[in-house]
Amino acid sequence: CRGASVSRARWPAPAMTTRLLLLVALSALASADEEKPYEVPTSIDGAFFFEPFINTERWVRTEDENYQGELQLQSYGVFRGKAELPDALPADQGLELSSAARKHGISTVFAEPLRTKGVGLVVQFELLLKQPLQCGGAYLKLLSADEAVPPAALNGDTAYTLMFGPDKCGAVHKTHFILRHKSPVDGAIKECHLVGETAAPPLSDKKPHLYTAVITPESEVKILVDGKEVRSASLLDETAFSAPINPPKKVDDPDDSKPDDWVDEPQMPDPASVKPDDWDEEAPRLIEDPAAERPDTWEPDEPLQIPDPTAEAPADWDADEDGEWEAPLVPNPKCKPSGCGEWMRPQVANPAYKGKWVQAKIDNPAYVGKWAPRQIDNPAYYYDAAPHDVMPIGGVGIELWTMQDGILFDNILVATDPRVAEEAAERTFSARKAAAARLERGDGWLGAASFYLSLAAEYARENALPVGVAVCAVLASIVLLCCCRAPARAAEAGGGGVEGEEGEEEEGEGEEQDGEEDGEEAGEGDEAAEEAAEAAEEEKPAASTSTARRRTRKATD
Repeated sequence: CRGASVSRARWPAPAMTTRLLLLVALSALASADEEKPYEVPTSIDGAFFFEPFINTERWVRTEDENYQGELQLQSYGVFRGKAELPDALPADQGLELSSAARKHGISTVFAEPLRTKGVGLVVQFELLLKQPLQCGGAYLKLLSADEAVPPAALNGDTAYTLMFGPDKCGAVHKTHFILRHKSPVDGAIKECHLVGETAAPPLSDKKPHLYTAVITPESEVKILVDGKEVRSASLLDETAFSAPINPPKKVDDPDDSKPDDWVDEPQMPDPASVKPDDWDEEAPRLIEDPAAERPDTWEPDEPLQIPDPTAEAPADWDADEDGEWEAPLVPNPKCKPSGCGEWMRPQVANPAYKGKWVQAKIDNPAYVGKWAPRQIDNPAYYYDAAPHDVMPIGGVGIELWTMQDGILFDNILVATDPRVAEEAAERTFSARKAAAARLERGDGWLGAASFYLSLAAEYARENALPVGVAVCAVLASIVLLCCCRAPARAAEAGGGGVEGEEGEEEEGEGEEQDGEEDGEEAGEGDEAAEEAAEAAEEEKPAASTSTARRRTRKATD
């Protein structure tokens, strides 16, 4: 307890040190995180293609007459010519689709096609929706090199290898991943849609989001949003895509047809089932209640509503200009007991109603079974063990119809290594996110403290279970510490430091004196008990000696 008391006396110093260290750390974070001039990266090491939209020199707008939507370079914070959104990096800009209810088309062609055999594919881009997307797409198309068309001829029929990005119309909101795969047998091309739910960011928060799609050399597909994986699948999984990459080995024989005498109905009408003669299909379900009678208090000649007898025409009412004044209608009080107007009998169930008669069915003795065409070997069958080797990619296209304007694309990247995409995200998306955080939190260490506390609160909301367990553990530790320190508090209440120790020594001496006095009194009691025992031994025979001794022990105790 003395040790606990001393340690408690020293507690304020570490606590104060902790507070000072916390303030120093927040100040360091605020100073270390000071805004630095942002430089738009013009290239990313290892990227096959990277477009930061410093300009649009290598992009060509389609000349198709159906594509009249305006495309322009625009900053993140400007919408419809006004600075309406927070702009963390004013020096940066992207390509914006600036016309509502229009088709937009623009593309760029690679100098050499990208081939992904043995390396895979990565496509990534930033997207900012300056107003909520209600109906339309915001995706990219990686154009096919094998079926290349001039960029000026870009339209909805232009061949692509991969389409990736968000799309919404009505209640349907999804992130497209559509891979076009070419058959090595007959050259037929099919669209393979990734099915199922793919988590997508909100379309109304007016914040930039990062979309990343990865096809690994092992033919695995990974979808990331803001750097976090939200979906994964295998290109070899027959159930993951609307049309599997590899077709089935067996197919229906197109020349096979069901025989004329094939019976595939398991049940048939029972010939013994006949409609009864008294079955009336025309009988109504409800009829008037024949037992009902009109109440005596019913007022058949009274209207349901009457002019309000208490109402008066306004003082400024002019009959010549306003017409004849009419009092407002109110419920007729004479109708309250039972009712007014024409009385009608209530409806009740018709006991003669049976409904439409249906003939009973029995098992069909001629039933053969459900017919299906015979299976034959699929003449178009193939097995692509490496579907990550997609059709060669010859360029990037933005071909969209949308009802909303203000759709901004930026930092489009095509590569074969996911680490390249991570580096690009660090230099663009993460830099913008950090700048936006600085803009949101304000300046100084107080701003930093408020900002990081808000981050902690957001983390707690997203990770409620582990945070709750940690808080409970801390509270339990505090409770145990308080319980263990209770004796120390009691000792300290009697005096602190040296005085407390002297008090304890005096208390100890007092206890020793009391013990000595108690010992003397106990000794006197022992002598009296021994004398009584001796007298008893003299009076009783020797056979009772052991009993006397036990009594002596009890008396002594």
